[in-house]
Amino acid sequence: MSHVTTPNSKGKTDGNLIASQMFAQVYQAFLECSDDVQKAVQDMVQIVNAPDATVDEREAALETMAEALFPSKHNGTLGISLEDCDRFAPKDDLAILRQMDQEEATFADRLNALLEAKNMTQSELANAIGVGQPAISMMLSRNCRPQKRTVEKIAQVLKVTPEEIWPGIKGE
Repeated sequence: MSHVTTPNSKGKTDGNLIASQMFAQVYQAFLECSDDVQKAVQDMVQIVNAPDATVDEREAALETMAEALFPSKHNGTLGISLEDCDRFAPKDDLAILRQMDQEEATFADRLNALLEAKNMTQSELANAIGVGQPAISMMLSRNCRPQKRTVEKIAQVLKVTPEEIWPGIKGE
């Protein structure tokens, strides 16, 4: 997205005109996205505007929105595969990625076990925490990493501590 300084008819730069020009570019990018990407962007907007979201959650949501709306190029193509991320990542980053992968696996295993033990469906859990069933499915299949507040809501509904489903969550 290019930096915009649009003068009005009197030759002055109007902040509202600049904001409107930027909105038009962002909105056009949004409209060009698939329905799934639009839904993801809408979810990220909710996080950015949530009064209880942390600074880290807001930053992550903004980065996700930026990549969804204005994908970066890697080796001349849009985006980057996870395999390429692993191949090109510094060793310190690889250790972090492995740790994150293990955390997600532990969470998914423990959540699955708790749902079975409590005889609760994904849909029931989703309704109880205010998300759609596909969000629960994505967490369980490790296609998305839940936010801390989502883990806390899940724990509350399942009547366990957040640490029981995501060890070390308090330190994050």
